[in-house]
Amino acid sequence: MTDSRPSMATNSYHNQVMSATVNPVMPEPDAIDEVFAEHANEVLQRTAELARALIGAHQSAAAIVVQQDWTSVRKFFSLSEKYAQWADYNTAATGYGLHGWLLRHNQPVRLSQAELEAHPEWKNFGTEAGKHPPMRGWLAAPLVDRNGTNWGLIQLSDKYEGDFSAEDEQTFLQFVGLVAMTLEALWELRNARKATLVSITP
Repeated sequence: MTDSRPSMATNSYHNQVMSATVNPVMPEPDAIDEVFAEHANEVLQRTAELARALIGAHQSAAAIVVQQDWTSVRKFFSLSEKYAQWADYNTAATGYGLHGWLLRHNQPVRLSQAELEAHPEWKNFGTEAGKHPPMRGWLAAPLVDRNGTNWGLIQLSDKYEGDFSAEDEQTFLQFVGLVAMTLEALWELRNARKATLVSITP
């Protein structure tokens, strides 16, 4: 039996700078922060690829948004061949519309296309309308760690067949939880390295 699903060619890309940036929790990034940023970037890139493969969707995105500060967002996308014409889209996310709402809502969301367009926060991409890849349904969740810290969000759109199901959502949320734990562990390692540096500084 042949697999009719689109191939999973790696095509993740980012729409923000890759190095550590000034933000509410890293006001003066140093070499330790650069290591954290490098590892976080790798996690986000793999997350975007794996989330799409796990559920079976044409679009995925994963982003860290520090304390809802969209000036320091780092976001990665993965698109199937269906969206090849948008492969070079790289406008930075700003938290406009549903993106910003999801972080304030702080709960998972599963919407059909009709429900998505009927949502009061749906803005049809604002000034990016016609440039941003179009959506077909939405499955999204905030990245919340064990301490309740919201790291950002992961989202999927355009399932290969039909709408996202309750089963898809359950599987997706388990994956999102693992990503949040990974980011939390990287942050704790960053903090431990900072603490060690302080303790040995004369």
